Amino acid sequence: MRKVNSDTATHVLADACRVLASVGAGERSLDDALDSALDYPELRRTTGSLLFFYFRRKRFVDKWIDTLACRPPRPRLRRLLAAVLTQIRFQSGIVPESAANVAVELAKSAGNANEAKFVNAVLRRAVRELPPVDDAPEEVLPPAVLKRWRGRYSPEELAAMCRAFLSPAPFTFRAERGFEPPPEWEGTAVPCRGPFRFFESPKPGLVLDSEAMREGRIYIQDPATTLAASLPGMEPVRRILDVCAAPGGKSLLLSERMKAGTSLVAADRSARRQEQTKENFRRRGLDFAVITAEPRELAGEFDLVLADVPCSNTGVFRRRPDALWRFGAAELRKITVLQHSILDAAAARVAPGGQLVYSTCSIEPEENEQQAERFLAEHPDFTRMASEQLLPSVESDGAYACLLRRSAQSMPT
Repeated sequence: MRKVNSDTATHVLADACRVLASVGAGERSLDDALDSALDYPELRRTTGSLLFFYFRRKRFVDKWIDTLACRPPRPRLRRLLAAVLTQIRFQSGIVPESAANVAVELAKSAGNANEAKFVNAVLRRAVRELPPVDDAPEEVLPPAVLKRWRGRYSPEELAAMCRAFLSPAPFTFRAERGFEPPPEWEGTAVPCRGPFRFFESPKPGLVLDSEAMREGRIYIQDPATTLAASLPGMEPVRRILDVCAAPGGKSLLLSERMKAGTSLVAADRSARRQEQTKENFRRRGLDFAVITAEPRELAGEFDLVLADVPCSNTGVFRRRPDALWRFGAAELRKITVLQHSILDAAAARVAPGGQLVYSTCSIEPEENEQQAERFLAEHPDFTRMASEQLLPSVESDGAYACLLRRSAQSMPT
């Protein structure tokens, strides 16, 4: 167990509390908060590791707080306790007693001596009485998610997804044709769909700081992303539109399957994220059009339109463990309305005889098969050619994709 500088430990804990406040208020996701809410961004990796552990073990930690505290702690203190108890029980980078000392001092710095005494009492008891950890789904998954998934999956499937939820996602990347990862990356080939090549590496620092990364020879991506670009029945095309493109990952997948002379338009509503799309294309020497627009603002006809829509992210919980804790009926209703509108707008851009790919990184039927069924009922000129749902596992994320074809006799929109 390594010794952590007390200032570093204080900064990490303080930033963790800030991020939890932002995520808890519904202001932003964990990833977004880590990008924008840190006072010490140079410690992002350490703070992020702590918070990823917390959201994977949130049910355990929250229950532990309730057991330890003689009264319900105020929200600010509860966030502090959640962060430090995660360190004490699940991380080895700091001695439990040291983590407790840092938390007490942080409480003191807020100017309330009684709150500091309360935190001290709770944490001294926690260090003495470490409870056992149960990995059963009912002790890990958020109640709302557990209730839904129990009605849909077998006990074996549920246990497998629970194991995946508790497992940090491996570092994976896609390599372009002709590029072989150097031996020092210790890359291991991993399965994926289509003609693509993916690798897992225990050396993310080497990969991210490599010339290959700067030149666009590799792209950081999960193998499940290949599903949308690899459905059976997809035909060669001349004109492609990606309506929710940023930061360009799926456009890049499609580019590897493009024939000479094929054009691609990458559209997205976020100007900020489209800057990353432009950079990803620039690295690879791709002269694709990048535009900032809402799907309904787009014009023209295309042989293939990809709608990789915003979703609940329940299929990527290994990388976004907070997504399961933000999931609920209200959010699901809101996101399915948005998906429906994007799919409608995307369909209007499909040329007669053209193809439409609808995809998500969700595993919820309302966002996937039910969304496709509703679309087909409202658009009789489209036919489903293929669809597939991947469940998340310890090897890869979850994903859904559906290939739709428009009748060649369709009237122009």
